Amino acid sequence: MQIFFPGPQHILALFLSCIPFILNAENLGSDLLGDNARWSVDASARLNRNTDTQHNAFTYVLGLDVHKVFSHKNRDIGTLMFQPYLVSLNNASSVPFFFDDGDDTQLTWRITNFNFTALAQGRLNIKLGHFEIPYGLEYQEDTNGTLRQFTFGDRGIKADWGMSVNGILPYLEYEIALTRGSGNELTSSHNPHIFSGRIGSPSQKNITAGFSWFYGDVLTGSGTTEHKKLGVDASYFYYQWQFMFESSIGQKAGNDTQNSFAEIAWIGAKEQFKSYMQLGYQNIKQMNKKDSASYWVVGMQWQNAYGFDISAQFKHKLNAAPTLNIEPDLSIQMRYRL
Repeated sequence: MQIFFPGPQHILALFLSCIPFILNAENLGSDLLGDNARWSVDASARLNRNTDTQHNAFTYVLGLDVHKVFSHKNRDIGTLMFQPYLVSLNNASSVPFFFDDGDDTQLTWRITNFNFTALAQGRLNIKLGHFEIPYGLEYQEDTNGTLRQFTFGDRGIKADWGMSVNGILPYLEYEIALTRGSGNELTSSHNPHIFSGRIGSPSQKNITAGFSWFYGDVLTGSGTTEHKKLGVDASYFYYQWQFMFESSIGQKAGNDTQNSFAEIAWIGAKEQFKSYMQLGYQNIKQMNKKDSASYWVVGMQWQNAYGFDISAQFKHKLNAAPTLNIEPDLSIQMRYRL
């Protein structure tokens, strides 16, 4: 379904019309959603510039973020997350398949699910809805709506419709999911599907590690692409520094693949400023021929206590191949959450 949305001025007008409600958000959240609930409005504008071709693309986003914990007799039953986002593209050259073109607007679902937690005190939960696929570093770090991303591009999908079992045990955390394989779309005639999961050490520790798998057919604009992938990841906090690593082997459309990713990040003492550097490597074997590509990323993010968020990032190739080309990309984003 396409929604007519000619420009960013409509997002601004809609945001301004919400100001009276935003200013009274705390009272409205309590009145409409009851106790143990919070909600916010999320608006952002992003510029992506190809520094080789001088091509500029813009993305405007306006969304609602609702978080509600349901309880009964001092016992939590489950958690609801509801995040519908209106995304408007302008002059984009590379777009997700569910957009008609680079000047389209669609309603997207970021995270929208219910996690039933009343079975075994958090050790065995059941999640139903649209959620991040449990795999690798993405499972522990919330990068939704930010320039900073990890490795989901290699798998072609970040969040999906489906169900999972998940829980926190004394010495490990786990989530095992069966999802639709269609991303933002709930239905598809191509019958995609994904079986994925991650098992790892407790995420609140300074040192974490995990093992992930990803098997299935991912929906694309021309049909489906088969993926088979096994991966390991690790993260280490040392004072204000964070070191992250992920590596995987597998197949994509029948071709053998290898991927590696590393990041070093520095976080300010007040946790308002973050800078990071990433290195990525990918290798694919097609028809007995190997192609490889690598890239580097530098970025920064600053946010204050009032919901403003400014970030910038630059991505450039170290080397590329005809089947694994990497475009140089300068990205700047302004975001406001209240």
